[in-house]
Amino acid sequence: MSMIARRALRAVPRTRGYANTTAELMQTDWAAKQAALKSHAAETANLWRRISFFFCLPAIGVVAAWVRNAENEHAAHQEHLKAEHDGHLPETPSYEYLNRRAKPFPWGPNSLFFNPHVNKDLSEASE
Repeated sequence: MSMIARRALRAVPRTRGYANTTAELMQTDWAAKQAALKSHAAETANLWRRISFFFCLPAIGVVAAWVRNAENEHAAHQEHLKAEHDGHLPETPSYEYLNRRAKPFPWGPNSLFFNPHVNKDLSEASE
């Protein structure tokens, strides 16, 4: 392309093409948009408040009742096992794949969150 042709193309004013070219779409009413945004936000907040009160809270109550029932059944089963074995739970089988330690813990053979009522005491097993 020659220099004269390039200068001629540069001299022609460029018009920017918009997606919406009608004058009505290009005019914005800021206050109306803000009012619509505030109205939508209020409706959405009310929707989630209703969902929380009328769905989530009853669902939490139902799940809490179900877990309480399951835990009561488990406790009754534990008491039944204790009654069968003279007040003590039966010894859990020591499977070779349970409680494997490639390297000992710095605080001893049991885990950091050891609970003697729930976990097997490995310090007795290692002695």
